[in-house]
Amino acid sequence: MEMQKLLALENIKFESDSYSKLNNISFSMDTGENIVLFGLENSGLENLFLIMTLIKKDFSGNIIFKNRLINEMNIVELNQTRKDMVYLQSSLGLIGNMNLEDNIALPLTYHSTMSDNEIAERVNQLLDEMHLQKFRKQMPTELRFSQLLSTAYARAIAMNPDLLLMEHPLENQSLMNVLPFMSSLKKRCYSDNKSVIIITYKPKYFLDYSRRFIMIHKGEVVFDGSGEELKSETNPFVRQYLKNSLEGPMDLQ
Repeated sequence: MEMQKLLALENIKFESDSYSKLNNISFSMDTGENIVLFGLENSGLENLFLIMTLIKKDFSGNIIFKNRLINEMNIVELNQTRKDMVYLQSSLGLIGNMNLEDNIALPLTYHSTMSDNEIAERVNQLLDEMHLQKFRKQMPTELRFSQLLSTAYARAIAMNPDLLLMEHPLENQSLMNVLPFMSSLKKRCYSDNKSVIIITYKPKYFLDYSRRFIMIHKGEVVFDGSGEELKSETNPFVRQYLKNSLEGPMDLQ
């Protein structure tokens, strides 16, 4: 069965300071495909999701999602698209005066046609999946970071979007504390009709989650290959990055 093209970035250019710019970034992905994006700090990755979701609009090039040009959408069309292409930022964005279960229910309450009982059932399912039932009435300030991550992830997938954009989900994390999150994410990555794009500084953490890895350096793609190609370290940029070496084509920024 031929896969449907889900997303395409065409010649994305973004001028900012000398490090966080993007220069002719192009890639596409099919429905069911997953991509891991990585690179140094200030490589340009910081702006990529902001541009893809039109939080930043001062760029050139095209972003096409499900055969529609995102950068020409009006606000109503864009809000509808954002339900199906959800951006989970590294700051997580939980509402401080809402408890855990209310945070998870938020998109369902405002952006779905589900009844109160259906919303409660979906929230309970996510609480079970994330091992968060006993924390459901706690506020974000009462939770450790791994619980905040699991809560924000549960909220992001509550409406089962076709594309999930995740920004630095495992930085400064004990992997054991986030096992429920990682298990749920792996199921989504293995789905034939859901896709994930992950921005990370630790691409090796996601070798079992994606077949495709893209490295960006100074706003340009310097590697686009499989997990096996990543591990082989034949690309000089990848080799220097994975070895944490000062020897290679990249200078400290």
